[in-house]
Amino acid sequence: MTTFRLLDTGSLSAAANMALDKIILEEVADGSSPPTVRFLQFSPAAALVGCHQDVDQEIRTEYCRSHGIDINRRLTGGGAILFQETGLGWEIFGVQGEAPFLGSYATILTGICEAAASAVSGLGIRASFRPRNDIEVMGRKISGTGGTTIARGVMFQGTLLVENEVERFLKALRVPVEKLKKREIESLMDRMCFLSDLIPLPPMDRIKEILSTGLASRLGLRLEKGGLTATEQRRLEEELPFFASDRWIYGRSRPRQEGEPIRTITQTEAGTLRVHLWLAPGSRRVRQALIVGDFFAIPPRLIHDLEAALVGALAEADALRRRVQEFFVSYQGEILGIAPDVIGNAVAGAADRLLLTRSNLTRAEINDLFLLNMSSRDFQRHVPRWLLLPYCSKDLACEYRQISGCSECGACEIGECFALARSFGMDPITIQSFEHLMDVLREKCSQSEGMYVGSCCEAFYGKHQREMEQARARGVLVNLDSTTCYDLGKGSDAYKGRYDNKTTLNFRLIEKMIRLLHAGSSSM
Repeated sequence: MTTFRLLDTGSLSAAANMALDKIILEEVADGSSPPTVRFLQFSPAAALVGCHQDVDQEIRTEYCRSHGIDINRRLTGGGAILFQETGLGWEIFGVQGEAPFLGSYATILTGICEAAASAVSGLGIRASFRPRNDIEVMGRKISGTGGTTIARGVMFQGTLLVENEVERFLKALRVPVEKLKKREIESLMDRMCFLSDLIPLPPMDRIKEILSTGLASRLGLRLEKGGLTATEQRRLEEELPFFASDRWIYGRSRPRQEGEPIRTITQTEAGTLRVHLWLAPGSRRVRQALIVGDFFAIPPRLIHDLEAALVGALAEADALRRRVQEFFVSYQGEILGIAPDVIGNAVAGAADRLLLTRSNLTRAEINDLFLLNMSSRDFQRHVPRWLLLPYCSKDLACEYRQISGCSECGACEIGECFALARSFGMDPITIQSFEHLMDVLREKCSQSEGMYVGSCCEAFYGKHQREMEQARARGVLVNLDSTTCYDLGKGSDAYKGRYDNKTTLNFRLIEKMIRLLHAGSSSM
């Protein structure tokens, strides 16, 4: 039985907790600190993005700043979380090849998550592990987990949702609402639960005791209480400013001073890849690359090394695809659950979109377009036959708000779009819900050599990309030019056609696309 230090660091700032994650991991890795089980809490509450995420994409930063919520970045991958003051984190630090870190990452993840589920069950509820990394009670998430490595050191961590403050989750984070899917959940509370929803809350000290006893029993550990070492305490004082800095927190955000990149979004079962490529003068080679998302990379620096490997590559799809393949052949690491060829296609897709500049589109306009089931090479080879418009762009008082169609009264830009569509022989349709969209794509748009033009927000596209592709209809979507339901925390209502705010269509770009598509298809 291996002896581990049981360390309770109490309530700390997000920066202090993130600094200690790195410090303890490095100290354990080189043998200066003992293997450790750590409990951690946050004060104030903290919105934390995953290691590879873009803060601006995942966090409602203005809300957090105005409500005293820290913003910071984890060492581990995965999605954004809100760590409440009442929440509890647990972490296990050890060395690769020694218990409980034996075998592959997948084996380690399964073993520790099953142990954590057993420990949570000790609180009087029935918890279970659901891959890829959640602990659930009756199908609802009560704990998320993740891990990372530095040298031979391994850290695996998890959270426990204790008191129900779901409104803060909705307002602080973009990600949880954007993950709501049809046939899976109707609201955020159908996807997650809190300990207070299930049992009378024990004192926090009792919760920690039950969890530590359960983890130790299931993993075969002997726990001995201890504090930070003198070295850990000294390093915390030295390194805390860095973990509170914009360099750390916003280090994976798009550098605004670099200008407009070419971007792609690729949705996979294991996470979303967002690829940004900045091009050197002449647009022939990659000057800078940024790959962000809610995935897990082992080791974490794999993403930085892949970005570096892309610099100088020809900005052509085949060349970038080969560069990614060559990187993974020689690199000891992986993005969990996402094959190298999928990553290669995601990176190559950015270069493929560069071809759209030949159609007199700016890079900013290109980044506001989402192509479905066709490439940039052939998007002008098909006649646009349908214009699909979101009901949320109708005037709030419109009699057609909840039904398909438009009276063309002039109170909103929907009527103007209807007139535009008819002038080009297109069939305009207002989409009233996600189910309605999928019916239209399958029953109308997939039965023709033509294509559709539509409009949606980037969050909607990132969430439903794969489902729309599976409908086999060709189309191009124009990004909504306004605050969306996902920004306002109302994704579930919008999904069902009950969003009570008005969005604004980018009419100028919709019109430009329709004219380009008709000009291109008529010249074939």
